[in-house]
Amino acid sequence: MNTEMITRPDLEVTKRHKLRNGVQKIGFLLAILAPLTFIIAGLGSKIGLWHWSFGLSKLSLKLGPLLLLLGLVFGIVGILLWFFVRPRKGIVLASIATIIPLLGLVQLGSAKSKVESLPYIHDITTNTQSPPVFSQAIIDARSADGATNTLDYVGKTDREGGTLVSVLQNKAYPEIRPVLRSEDKAVVFGEALSLVKQAGWDIVTEDANSGVIEATASTFWYGFKDDVVIQVRESEGGGTIVNMRSVSRVGQSDIGANARRLSALIDGLNQ
Repeated sequence: MNTEMITRPDLEVTKRHKLRNGVQKIGFLLAILAPLTFIIAGLGSKIGLWHWSFGLSKLSLKLGPLLLLLGLVFGIVGILLWFFVRPRKGIVLASIATIIPLLGLVQLGSAKSKVESLPYIHDITTNTQSPPVFSQAIIDARSADGATNTLDYVGKTDREGGTLVSVLQNKAYPEIRPVLRSEDKAVVFGEALSLVKQAGWDIVTEDANSGVIEATASTFWYGFKDDVVIQVRESEGGGTIVNMRSVSRVGQSDIGANARRLSALIDGLNQ
């Protein structure tokens, strides 16, 4: 009887220690597993382990946030158990299990706000009245890749079908305009081609005579492909005018990627 009275409190303490340690370890594991899920989702899609829609919608938009939320819960509980269970141990694990998911959820919230603030378009051009057209080589490559976005521009509207893409672009990205240069066509063409090569895009067309450059840019995460066409022409008023266009192969929203790409080209040519 005396032995039971002595050991029972010890058993209760041991249980509390095991509970605290278990919660902290699970929280730490989730804190490591959640970011890995996003990394695996992006790289797995890029190298073809699964379709990009699975990597994005199932892993990045569903499983990843769920793991972050669970990790945050276990992290907070782990901190509470560290405070109430003596001797206090595991604050480092519990803190990591809380901070990483919290930062992840904040980042997701920021990304969501950014997506919602940008127009749902994926076709950007410096000339919304007469945008550069793509060659058959690009059209065939998009078809073989299973592209769901068309290359038609005139009359193209947003996903609700209520607003023209050209109107949305001019409102969101007023800086996307043709580049006017005083140098002759050959010089500007060479500079544009150099910028494309520096960007590391896959060049499809390089025709100095027609002044056309076509290339395909691939994103690091998920391997999304966007096609770019640059049109270098002699300007009627003298000098050279450059128009360009960048179109995503899949996805209704490019999250500003095509506009950033053209802005970089414009800045490079204006330097």
